This record gives sequence, structure tokens and C-alpha cells, in this order.
Amino acid sequence: MVLFITSKSAYEEMKVLIHTGNHATWLASGILSNDEIEKLWELDLDISVLDYVVDTSDEKDLECAMSTIREHHPGKNIWAQYLN
Repeated sequence: MVLFITSKSAYEEMKVLIHTGNHATWLASGILSNDEIEKLWELDLDISVLDYVVDTSDEKDLECAMSTIREHHPGKNIWAQYLN
């Protein structure tokens, strides 16, 4: 499973799972600071960061991000939190 994190609350909710190192994690831009991302990389976690903010209510934004993640992780399920 690949984790797609689109908000700070989703990151906080999934933080323990992310830190296991068992799942590739993709972050939308602006979720974490550069320092926070560097610390995750120092822990040798598989973290990728999109260079744009993803509005989960915008179908084009979401499809663009999901397409990129699918390219890098073919055949894997993608977990994403949608904000209500």
C-alpha cells in the first residue's frame, strides 16, 4: 500500500504507520516543512513530495497526483484521505 497524504491532519493520523517504513508515502506540497521532510529522509523512509498542493475536491488535481503515484508504484493500492 502507498500512502498519499494531502493534509497535516492525515499526516498526524498516519504518522505511526509512516514511521514503520513499510509503506511508500507521498506528500502533497506544503504538508510538512523542508526540515520535517529532511528528518524523515534521514530515517531512511520512502517519502516523496509533490511540487504542488492537491485539492482533493478538485478532480483534476487528484487525478494528476494519483497518476504520478501509479506511475511509480504500479499495481499497488493507494490510501488517500479525502477532506469533507
